Amino acid sequence: MVVGIIVGAFIFVQPAEVARLVPSGRGVILVWLLSGVLTLCAALVCAELSRLYPETGGVYVFLKQIYSPALAFLWGWGMFFSMHAGILAAIAVVLARYAGYFFGFGDAGIRMLAIAAILLVSFIQYLGVKPGNAVQITLTAAKLAAIALMCALIFILGGPAHHAVPVSSGQPIRLIPFGLAVAAGLVSRSEAGTWFLTPPGKREIRSAPFRAL
Repeated sequence: MVVGIIVGAFIFVQPAEVARLVPSGRGVILVWLLSGVLTLCAALVCAELSRLYPETGGVYVFLKQIYSPALAFLWGWGMFFSMHAGILAAIAVVLARYAGYFFGFGDAGIRMLAIAAILLVSFIQYLGVKPGNAVQITLTAAKLAAIALMCALIFILGGPAHHAVPVSSGQPIRLIPFGLAVAAGLVSRSEAGTWFLTPPGKREIRSAPFRAL
């Protein structure tokens, strides 16, 4: 699921948002480098916490053990009602917008398609773990194949398009748009799995930092 979320929604959407906020080639690279460093720090912190508290539950366990069960309870419900619900809505909207571009859907059609996609995936998950896993693997494989195809086409047929791209005008990087771009980069990496990295065994604990990276 994590791979599907990152590859499916954020790889196809967030780079455009980062480029819009920071209209500079060097600035865009700096944004992704900084967001990567911050994500690495978060991954290492979660890996160390998973070593100290080797229980299933991720951040819920960390908050419960370090602070209080009440705070962990609030975090869990907050994730359920706000963060994960928002992520699912964002992915559905991205799907509907891309489909609407090819099939000519209007705003109402895009909204209906997004709602239908959420209901369909929810029904598949309701049927059981195996059907949900099969659909997730199939969709993730299709996304990776699409990225590989795009890369191949860029290297084979992208010469004229590459030369047509205007050279960066050297515009100054402003602090607020740069910060928003870094936040967008962090959102695209926030589902990297580090939040739920709580290995149950000693062997898994030793390998936790490597799996987080």
